[in-house]
Amino acid sequence: MTETTLADTDWTAPLGGSAVLAADYDSHDQQLLRLYALGKQRQWNSDSRLDWSLPVDPDNPLGMPDSFVWIAGSELWDRLPPAEHSVLRRHAAAWASSQLLHGEQFSLVAVSKIAQSAPEADAKLFAATQIMDEARHTEVVNRLLTEKIGLRYGLTGSLAGLFDNVVRDARWDFCALGVQVVLENLALATLTVQRDRTRIPLIRSLTTYVMQDEARHVAFGRIMLRRTYRDLTSAELREREEFVVESCWSLREGFVGEAIWNTLDYGAQECIAIARTSPALRQYRRRLFMRIVPALRDIGLFGPAVRDALEKMGVLGFAELEESPADSLDALDAAAEELDRSERAARQAEIEQIAALGAAETPEAPEDVRTRQTREDPSDQEPRR
Repeated sequence: MTETTLADTDWTAPLGGSAVLAADYDSHDQQLLRLYALGKQRQWNSDSRLDWSLPVDPDNPLGMPDSFVWIAGSELWDRLPPAEHSVLRRHAAAWASSQLLHGEQFSLVAVSKIAQSAPEADAKLFAATQIMDEARHTEVVNRLLTEKIGLRYGLTGSLAGLFDNVVRDARWDFCALGVQVVLENLALATLTVQRDRTRIPLIRSLTTYVMQDEARHVAFGRIMLRRTYRDLTSAELREREEFVVESCWSLREGFVGEAIWNTLDYGAQECIAIARTSPALRQYRRRLFMRIVPALRDIGLFGPAVRDALEKMGVLGFAELEESPADSLDALDAAAEELDRSERAARQAEIEQIAALGAAETPEAPEDVRTRQTREDPSDQEPRR
């Protein structure tokens, strides 16, 4: 039974917008069609792709170094007994995974709105593949929380505010801006750290496959919004920039795990103060804004108000970054495919090893029994030597 530290309450908000049935089926965007083709080809089944029998460490379910616990290295951390370190690792893993879970379900809802309201048929086709991706991500993260961590947190306030602003707005591009530019990059920042630092094979596999999907979603958002924002007035751009600035400040200042510190009796205010200046949180922010800032420049939301806010956050310099080769869509696809090949090979080797042990220990069956077995299932027949 999964513990929930906060009451299970539904988050609700009215959906704005109009349904659009695109009339032009003959005009196509090759970039969107490529992403749609990849979205079809790269669907994966979490039941068969991920080996859920692999164990995790109950004292450290995500397998992360202690340096990624936000109060690690502080005097407070040193005062806590080792048993409490294990408790905190589990709660930190549960809180981070829970926010990922809520974000995935929200993306499922928001992208459904993009499929409903986007003006181009090709965009609707890709959005349909993303809806399936988000459903799968919601499934796998919830399974991780339920089966491996055994603890779930409610939705944090900074994400709830972002969600509310996105779904209440009638314009489809606000969904794309909130999900593909802000939320998906938040997910990629979190997953990249986990993939690169975890010691647990299941977590590495899960993050790699989810990141493969997320990279397509981010690419879709940049293509659609770059084109859309070229045609907006200055007033319309300012409105979207205000949304971006508010979202960035909220994620920078509000995403500090308050629910963890309010749940564990370590002194919430002291923990929050330590977390705000921790090296682990600084690295998370760096990973986040290294993705968001170049995306904002690319789609044309880089007016004076945005640049001023990013400068105050100390992240304006990331605007000059190009996409990291390791984070490109092709690189993440290749990493996921290589992982899938290696895991299939490892599973096949394990099966063959077990079969060989069984063959060595089992007396040879009489000829009539072997013949009967062959007739029942010819695929099991071994070539005669």
